[in-house]
Amino acid sequence: MVARPLAPSFIARRFVSVIALAALGTTWADAQGQPAAPSAGAARATDHVVVISIDGFRPAMYLDSAREGVSLPHLQALREAGSAAEGVEVSHPSMTYPSHTSIATGVRPARHGIVSNTMFDPPIGSPRWYYEFSAVKVPAIWDRAKARGLTTAGASWPVTVGATMDVLFPESNQAPPDSTWLARARADSTPGLVDAVVTALGGYGENANRNAIERDRFTAAMAAHILRTARPNLLLIHLMETDTAQHADGPGSPAARDAIQRIDAHVGAIVAATEAAGIRARTTFIITGDHGFSRVHALIQPNVILREGGWLTTDARGRVQTWQAAAHATAIRLKDPSDTALASRVEARFRELADGRYRGIFRVVSRAELDALGAYPDAAFFIEPAEGYYVSDGVEQGSVLVGTTRRGAHGFLPTEARMRTGFIAAGAGIRAGVPLPLLRQIDIAPTVARLLGFEMPDVDGVPVVGLLK
Repeated sequence: MVARPLAPSFIARRFVSVIALAALGTTWADAQGQPAAPSAGAARATDHVVVISIDGFRPAMYLDSAREGVSLPHLQALREAGSAAEGVEVSHPSMTYPSHTSIATGVRPARHGIVSNTMFDPPIGSPRWYYEFSAVKVPAIWDRAKARGLTTAGASWPVTVGATMDVLFPESNQAPPDSTWLARARADSTPGLVDAVVTALGGYGENANRNAIERDRFTAAMAAHILRTARPNLLLIHLMETDTAQHADGPGSPAARDAIQRIDAHVGAIVAATEAAGIRARTTFIITGDHGFSRVHALIQPNVILREGGWLTTDARGRVQTWQAAAHATAIRLKDPSDTALASRVEARFRELADGRYRGIFRVVSRAELDALGAYPDAAFFIEPAEGYYVSDGVEQGSVLVGTTRRGAHGFLPTEARMRTGFIAAGAGIRAGVPLPLLRQIDIAPTVARLLGFEMPDVDGVPVVGLLK
């Protein structure tokens, strides 16, 4: 059953004082689903914050739904009841895992340590993703909330395997080589949680998550289950079908439109779950994303340039055999980072090509620019493609430029408007109709903390104080 759209006026209720809200706060649910005694702590503006990240959430999806050709009743109801941003500047590189970790920590990738989706390993093509939270170098918002007696939960949030949440269904290996996805999910999640949702759905295939629609269906059902049974103070959710659709068919495509409309229905079901749990009036909803999207038709292969320069060798199948310099997505890294002479030669070659044969196709982003962005400390420099292109670490066809069947990509500079993501906030503690021209991803965690009654003074971001009551 599709959840009914939110009434635009649901937020316009008379809230009790923040002191009273603190007294009413729930921290956990007992075996019968009843809230346990509230924890002591500072007064807060809300008892529950639900953060929903929509992968590849472009602001145009809700700012100009008619032009996008989509109907988003639940997202628009939240927007009308609260406030929405014209855009959010994301982390660099604008990829899923660095951005989600910046959302969760309030710091840039150079500090939190998740510098890309995958770990750099040229000989095997960098297939290992940053699934485990142990790779994160700073506390996350859930760590800080737990330290103050609040309860926390996650539903498919990236880089959370092993995170110390009270209820955890992390985003983990989607295609484990030695088991099914459900078996891996059971091993990584709070005991009994996965099977409870499988039962609620009336069954779920052991590898059904390979389909993006099914994967989001499971995650949304998981989020609703957690809200109804645990009522955590903080819940973070990641929905991703929009990313899959825009990679395959491009932003604004029919597939992308269908994906965001299905996700809108999931958002409605998640909000309805707070009502079923009896906490909706004391809940804040934050809808955001990890990055925008660029249209593409071809890819750039920096490793071909490096191979031509003698800085990298490959076998007949294109696998890296030896290397002095290699590409990791848009980053160029050296095997010996202290070899400044080599760094200068390699960068000079890329600048020569960027100013010559490939002028208008890519440019070089210097280490100084990366330092200012708080991005990827181990990279010598980055390649920034023009719109229409993205970067691969392959050597396909032995050509720097290769056509692609993909129609959408991300990972580029956050200063590019097309890389901006969205932000909608509504519910307890949120002012309605606040103009928000451009937010920063690193400001989301401090804002959530302020809503829940504590501060994060040692992070890169700041609370969006104009948004808060």
